[in-house]
Amino acid sequence: MIVKNFTTVDYINLSPESTIRETIAAFLHHRVDIGCITRESKLVGIVHKHSIHRALLQDFSMDDSIQPFINESVVTINKDQHLTEAREIMIAGNVSQAVVLDETGKIYGIMSKSDLVTSHMTALENTLNRLTSLIENLQDAVILVDPSLKITMFNKTSLSLLGLNKNTLNGTSIDRVLPPFKKWLIETLKTGEIQEAKRIRYRELTVIASFIPIREFNQISGAMVVLRDVTSYESIANELETTIKLKKILDSALELAYDGVVVTDNNGVITLSNQGFLDLLHFEKQNEIIGFPITEIAQQIPSHQSLTLNKKNEGELININHKNCIVAQMPIYQNGQKLGAIFKIIFRQLDAWKDMLLHMEHLEHEISFYRGELIRISKENDPFAHVITNNDAMQKFKKEATIAAKSFSTILITGESGTGKELIAEGIHTASGREGAFIKVNCAAIPEELLESEFFGYVEGAFTGAKKGGKPGKFELAHNGTLFLDEIGDMPLALQVKLLRVLQEQEFERIGATKTTKVAVRIISATNKDLVTLVKEGKFREDLYYRIHVIHLNIPSLRDRIDDIPILCNHFVKKINLKTNKKIFGVTPKVIQVFQNYHWPGNIRQLENVLERAYHYCQKTKIEVHHLPKEILDSCDVLAEPVASLPKNEADLPINRQRSMDQTEKQVIIQALLQCEGNRTKAARLLGVSRTTLYQKIKKYNIKEELNFTTSY
Repeated sequence: MIVKNFTTVDYINLSPESTIRETIAAFLHHRVDIGCITRESKLVGIVHKHSIHRALLQDFSMDDSIQPFINESVVTINKDQHLTEAREIMIAGNVSQAVVLDETGKIYGIMSKSDLVTSHMTALENTLNRLTSLIENLQDAVILVDPSLKITMFNKTSLSLLGLNKNTLNGTSIDRVLPPFKKWLIETLKTGEIQEAKRIRYRELTVIASFIPIREFNQISGAMVVLRDVTSYESIANELETTIKLKKILDSALELAYDGVVVTDNNGVITLSNQGFLDLLHFEKQNEIIGFPITEIAQQIPSHQSLTLNKKNEGELININHKNCIVAQMPIYQNGQKLGAIFKIIFRQLDAWKDMLLHMEHLEHEISFYRGELIRISKENDPFAHVITNNDAMQKFKKEATIAAKSFSTILITGESGTGKELIAEGIHTASGREGAFIKVNCAAIPEELLESEFFGYVEGAFTGAKKGGKPGKFELAHNGTLFLDEIGDMPLALQVKLLRVLQEQEFERIGATKTTKVAVRIISATNKDLVTLVKEGKFREDLYYRIHVIHLNIPSLRDRIDDIPILCNHFVKKINLKTNKKIFGVTPKVIQVFQNYHWPGNIRQLENVLERAYHYCQKTKIEVHHLPKEILDSCDVLAEPVASLPKNEADLPINRQRSMDQTEKQVIIQALLQCEGNRTKAARLLGVSRTTLYQKIKKYNIKEELNFTTSY
C-alpha cells in the first residue's frame, strides 16, 4: 500500500506574500491545520494554523504578510513511498502532518495521522479478509476459542469433518461439543506454548491435532486447534504393518515348529506349510504342494472336520506314510467368516516323548519329596533360617509366622512383588510339622484351561490325549501337607468356585471321575494385589476371600527394613561366590549408602539381581558404586551430607557449650523418633535430613531403641 492512495489532495496553496486575512479564509474553507507555501510551484515551507493564532494574539494586522510565520523546515514524503516508510518518516520528524511530493518535487497533497490510521484500518481489513478466506479454504479443520473455552470462529472444513452445526456452534463451550480437545486447549492457554501432533480419537475419527496460543499485545487472548483427519491413512498403515508383522511371525513360527503344520483356504487348497510337513509327506519344496488340495496331498487327514463340519479337533491318532501321528485341526475365522483351516501333525519320536514325560513326572514327585525332607531336616531348629534379617519388624513378622504355622487355619500372605512370599510359605510348612509335601502352584503362570486339571488331576480317558492311568492333581500331591497358591488374585472366577468347595468339604473329583477323593491339605495363599478391591470389582469371590483370609501375614517391603541391606548384601555376594571362580568380599560402605537411599520397587529380588549384575562387572575385592547400574545411581541421592565450615574460634568454644548443643540435637532426634513411633524413615523426613545422616546421629549419641527411646553415654 502506497502513500498516494491515502493522501488528502485538497490542500491550501499560498504564496509568501499572502496576508493573514487570506490565510485564515483558506483555513476556514479547507478545514485543515497547515497550508503549503509555494513559489513557482515549488514548496517553500508551510504555515500552521497555530502560528496564525499566535500572530493575532501579538497584535499583527490582518493585512500583514505571513512571511514571518513560514516554517521552511518541512517533513516531506514521496507519493509512491510505502505507508510503512511514511509512518517512520513522520515519527522521526515528530509531526502530525507531512507534505506529499510527486516525482518532480511538486506538491501532491497532505498526509495526516488520520490518513495513516485509515490506511492501517484498510490494510487490517484486507489482511483479515485474506486470512478468513485462507482458513475457510484449508483442508484442515480450524477452531478458535477464547480464554473461557467458548468457540469464537471455525471454518467449513471443521463442520463437515466433525459433523457439527454452525447455527449452534458459535459461542458454545468446547467441552460441550468437542470434549477430547479441552485438556490440550487448557494446557495451551496455561503455558502459552504450542502443543504439536497430538493423536486424538473422536467418535470414529482419528485426527492429528495441533494447539496454538493466540496473543494480542503480549497477552494470550485465546487458542486455536488445527485438525487433520488421518483415519483412513492410519487404518491402511496399521493394516499393512500388522500384515507384514504377522507374516514374519507366522513364517518364523512355522519354521521353528518341531512337527508338521499346514494351512489351507476355505476350499481346502494348501496356502502355507512348514518343513516338517514336507518331510512327513516326502516333498522337497513348498511349490510342490502350494495350490493343491490337501485331500490330494495328505488323504489320510480328515480335513472335512474343520473345512466342512467346522469342528475343532484337539488330537486324533492317524497313520500317515507308515508313521503314527497325532493330528490336531481347527477352522480359522475372521469377523465371523471362515477363511480356512490349520492342521498340526505331531509325528517325531512319539514313543520317546511319552517315556520322557513319564520320567519327568516321576522325577518331579521325587524332587518334591526329597526337597521337603531336606528342608525339614536342615531347619528343624529355625524354620525361617533362610529369611535373613536383623530388622525388628521382620523379626516380629517371623514370630507371627511361626505361631501361624502351628495352627490349622488357612493363611494369606501379602506383600509387594519380590519380598519373598514363597520363602515364608515354605518356612510355615516346615514349622507346621505336617507329614505331607509342600506343593506350590503359580495361578498366574498356568493357562486357564489347564488350571482345573493341574489342581484336581484327571482319570484315564477323561479327554483326548489324557495319558494312561490318569494323573493326580496338586491337591492329591499335597495330601497331609501344604498347598501354596501363589498369585491367587489371578485365579479365574470359575475355578474359585471349585476351590471354595474343596476348602469347605476337603474333597473333590478328578476330571472325568465318578468317585470323590478326600484330602487333608493346609492352604497358604499369596498375592501382591489388593483382594478387597478385587472383591468390590467382582473379580474375586467374597466368600473365598474370607475362607483364605483366616490368618493374614503382610511381609514388610525392603524400603521399610533398610537396616537389613548390609547383611543381605553379604549373604547374596557369598551366594554368588559359590557359583563362580571369583571371590568378592562384599560391598563398600558407599554402596550401602546408595542402597539405603534407593526405593527398591522390586524389593529383595531386585537387590539380588542388582548385586549379581555388579558382581560380574567388579574386578576388585569389593563391589563399588561405579559397578552399580545407572538407574540405581540416578534414582537416589548419593551425595554425602555437607559439613558446615566452622568459624575461626569454633574450636575454642567452651566444652559445656558444645555439650549443650549436642544434648539439644540429641533430644530433637529422640522426640522425632517418639513422634514417628520408631519409624526412622518418617523421622528423617520430619527432621529434614537423609536416612543415612539420621543413622549416623543415632550411633553418635548412643540412642537405643527398646520399649522406648533412651540415651546413654
